[in-house]
Amino acid sequence: MKKGNLTGTYYFIVHVCVEMICFYVLRRHYSFVVSGTIALLYDFVAFMPQGLIGDFIIKHKKIPYETIGHLLMLLSVFLVLSDLSWVYYTGFIALGIGNAILHECGAIATVAESEGKIFPSALFVSGGSFGLVIGETLGTLQVTPLILILPFVVSEVCALLAKESVRRESYPVFRCVKGTISLGWILGVAFLVTAVRSYLAYAIPISWKKEIWQSFLLFFVMGFGKALGGYFADRVGLRKTATFATLAAIPFLVLGDNAMVLSVIGVCFFSMTMCITFAMCLSVLPRNPGMAFGVTTAALFLGLMPLGFGRFGLLTNAILITVFSVICAVLLLMTLKEREKPEDGRL
Repeated sequence: MKKGNLTGTYYFIVHVCVEMICFYVLRRHYSFVVSGTIALLYDFVAFMPQGLIGDFIIKHKKIPYETIGHLLMLLSVFLVLSDLSWVYYTGFIALGIGNAILHECGAIATVAESEGKIFPSALFVSGGSFGLVIGETLGTLQVTPLILILPFVVSEVCALLAKESVRRESYPVFRCVKGTISLGWILGVAFLVTAVRSYLAYAIPISWKKEIWQSFLLFFVMGFGKALGGYFADRVGLRKTATFATLAAIPFLVLGDNAMVLSVIGVCFFSMTMCITFAMCLSVLPRNPGMAFGVTTAALFLGLMPLGFGRFGLLTNAILITVFSVICAVLLLMTLKEREKPEDGRL
């Protein structure tokens, strides 16, 4: 197995375990819905500072970030049991920071070993969907916290196996955007498209999802789609993959509210675009994959904000999905260039 794919596999496992731990903790304390102050606090800490954390990791390579991230999450498991409100909230902050550190380690490691391909990073990112639904299910069922011993140990071992990749001194070159377009435009488009995708991911009508196995199917398809997007992006190009996946998803998402098969096909196409915006950011932030990844995670958080004002009806959702998807497809067409062979050069 190529080093990039091996590193992607290690951090796929880490990502599964990290999200399993985080969503177990969240769901165990909020067994019906993760919402309100706790969700906002956790999401803010887990998503918004990732760029700064990644930048720090790149500039200070000797610190054992992998172990620190896991220890923070382990500490949070105990802190959230406290009756003192400030200790309780500190637990969710520690959980989010631990999550953010390990996300950034994964982003940096998979880019460092990628040889200019996006699939290793897409594979890493895809693990989150699998871990999320497993953790949510175990937490909702109030399974004993002892179950977390396994993901903690497995995640730490896999992260340590890939620790040298996090500490590489140079990174492959990504050139997937048109050279005539400004840095501000590229980062703006990447940010907007990611934020829209974040919002639509929760606006997708899925009234068919009533059983646990259906939740597993939905999130497993999401994870599969993320990895598949990276696979096709390396073979046919990011521009073609982004345009096809964005537009092809529309009819399946719009018509899939009560049709599980249609819906999961749409979710798969929709999820294929996950790696595209990260590659765009890497093209203009070539020496700092940590910051590039942080741009996308900040957009993911801000994309969730409109949901705090409530959800729309089926017709409104269908219109939003169609309009936003078309806008994103046009912006990606304007920004991405035709496929080039991945470069071997490093910065």
